[in-house]
Amino acid sequence: MRSFLLKILCIALAIAVMAGAIISCLASDDQWFTCWVMCKPGSHVEVHRKPDKDSMVVGRLDPCDAFRTNGETKNGFLWCDVGEDTDGWVYVGYVSTEEPEQVFGRYVCVANKQVACRRWIYGPRIEGRMGWLKNMSTVEVFYRTSEWSVTSRGYIQSEWLDYDPE
Repeated sequence: MRSFLLKILCIALAIAVMAGAIISCLASDDQWFTCWVMCKPGSHVEVHRKPDKDSMVVGRLDPCDAFRTNGETKNGFLWCDVGEDTDGWVYVGYVSTEEPEQVFGRYVCVANKQVACRRWIYGPRIEGRMGWLKNMSTVEVFYRTSEWSVTSRGYIQSEWLDYDPE
């Protein structure tokens, strides 16, 4: 029970941090701002008619696609409006307010012990052995911002990865 409550608390904290990243962009004078999609190559993020995973899919965005948003969020800040060019909603766990750099290279983990591999930005850790990347282990990185990297093992905070020249 204690473990379950801890997981719930961590997810709630992650949602608050994601929402803060998007809402902080609203402080600018421009009502609309640009966001980018962060997902693995060959995959996409679905645009839903309503802010709900079970609502009708009305489009899709590919890795590094940009879209303009006013930052409106729904359902506890889980969904972001894609309102200027498309009428729909995307899950904020796949959205960055920073343009991702396409790197497609091998990186090495520089954490003291190990770092969590997550299902999406600020998302839950992937279960099992694949949920951890040990210090000095390597991983393929596809896209990277100053905060997050999309890797072959999931989403990893960029501060724990350095380019591996070998």
